[in-house]
Amino acid sequence: MQRRAATVLLFGMLTMLSVGLLAVPASAEITKGTCSGSATFPDKETDKVLDAARPRSSVFEAPLGATVMYAGSLGPGAEKSDDPIPFKGGVSLRIPRMSIPIASWEGDTEEVSDAGTYTYDLPDFVPQGTGGLQVTAWHSHTGFPDCEAVVTVTILGDPGAAAVVAGGLTALAGVGTVAAGRAKKP
Repeated sequence: MQRRAATVLLFGMLTMLSVGLLAVPASAEITKGTCSGSATFPDKETDKVLDAARPRSSVFEAPLGATVMYAGSLGPGAEKSDDPIPFKGGVSLRIPRMSIPIASWEGDTEEVSDAGTYTYDLPDFVPQGTGGLQVTAWHSHTGFPDCEAVVTVTILGDPGAAAVVAGGLTALAGVGTVAAGRAKKP
């Protein structure tokens, strides 16, 4: 009975600790196509530009809400068309158990690049200060290869009560495991 309790508590403790391992450093990677893109956060004091070519080892912290200046291009060799071509795309944030759309676009254009500003405001329930959140940006433009970039970010802020509760439960599970695993003296 003690061995089973120790095993259950150990499994619980390892599960809680694995949550911390999921908070990977922020990174960026173009996963499809030869497109390029960037977002500039003018209100940040440092590290203002998130570029799709940013090295994987580089950490990017994004605010919960901001107005960003964006720029994107289909890539080398893409030239302006004489007639409007259909396009569509979007940006979404992946959190545990769901994906939150941040932006989407669709229409017809002769252009192969775009730039402008966009204001986003993420919901308060998005984990803050924990890292490991995946943002995916994609673009489809008829006649050109599809593009996709994946970025892992940390949302600026305090992890709050959830982190305190998780830490407390992990410590409790550790104490329980040690106590259950100790042999009783006759």
